[in-house]
Amino acid sequence: MAFAREYINLDDIKHQSEMLNVISHLLDRQIEMGDEIEKQKETISKLEDDIRKDKRWNMLWQNSLDDSITKTQISVFVVGFINIIFAYLIGN
Repeated sequence: MAFAREYINLDDIKHQSEMLNVISHLLDRQIEMGDEIEKQKETISKLEDDIRKDKRWNMLWQNSLDDSITKTQISVFVVGFINIIFAYLIGN
């Protein structure tokens, strides 16, 4: 009976319902975007870890390569020196 006595504006109720639906949709979208941001943060973190691992590997590889170059240079120097000595001895 109370409803019958008071004026109920159905257009206002419809408008409020539509607004609630819009707000609900926006909240759902905000949650989805938050999830996407978290996934992107995880991907970035994994990529940063991969970069750190690659840098470590490259440093190890560079050190190994430097050692190999040094050993090769010493070997070439020794072989060249021995070659010069043999050439001198054979020439005399």
